[in-house]
Amino acid sequence: MDLRNAVRVRFDHVSIAVESIDRGVEFFQRYFPIAPRHDKQISEQAQGGFLWRDFWLGGAAVELIEELPGRENFITQFIRRHGEGLHHLSYEVDRLAPMAAALRAAGVRIVDEHDFPDGQKTCFISPRSAFGVLIQLWQPLDYDAPRPLPPGDGRARFDHVAIAVNEITAAMEFFRRWFPCEVLNYPIRSSSQGNFTLSHLDAAGFKLEFLGSVGPNTPDDFVRRFIERYGQGMHHVTIDVRDFDAILAKLRADGLRIVGRETNWRGERQFFISPQSAMGVLIQVWDGLGGPGAGSE
Repeated sequence: MDLRNAVRVRFDHVSIAVESIDRGVEFFQRYFPIAPRHDKQISEQAQGGFLWRDFWLGGAAVELIEELPGRENFITQFIRRHGEGLHHLSYEVDRLAPMAAALRAAGVRIVDEHDFPDGQKTCFISPRSAFGVLIQLWQPLDYDAPRPLPPGDGRARFDHVAIAVNEITAAMEFFRRWFPCEVLNYPIRSSSQGNFTLSHLDAAGFKLEFLGSVGPNTPDDFVRRFIERYGQGMHHVTIDVRDFDAILAKLRADGLRIVGRETNWRGERQFFISPQSAMGVLIQVWDGLGGPGAGSE
């Protein structure tokens, strides 16, 4: 049985572990066009519970998670070990049991599996099995119930999450095996910088970018340095914007750290907001909606 035809899967959100949800929302609200999705609330999904809130940004949902005051939990442990930053990717499935069973049978490590009294179910694919990425699988009450569409005004597009991996082909095959995927491009050398390789997949409605090292003795091998320091995993998020100059000016006026500003061979401009200024998240900002190209490395 081809699991991809037996279980329906769709992308839901990117989750960021933060020390303060309010501070995180204030940051994104100040520099990017966001729209509310769910108000801040308590979840009892995990031992000890936690706070969460999410919002729409450029067609994708972004969730912020925070520990409850006085209750140390997985968020506390994550921030203590890694600092604030990208925590997991979340996908909704129409039937969790057969997918979890197939994953286990294939040797994929499943953790934190829960069935809730109202009928919802969840589990996580361990980063050990998914190239450093923690992946949540969630079975909602009614997969076919109408879902609100993200508002869009053309001012921003959440383009992709980038993942640093040792073997791009192996990482692509993992996602292609377990998720409905469209290959957007196979591994190629970056035309802008030449010091890394990359590929793109649309995985259940969300673009993933895989970053790999070119090889030994590569100048400025940031992929290798990242993996040596942190292990494989989510490296940055990329947001295409229309008001590129205005956003850059506001960030600079506020004293936030900007790195990696350049123009690629297509004439597209880019910069990165340092994780030091963005709750541990490296944010690539492209002039992909206002410039001549489509915002891709």
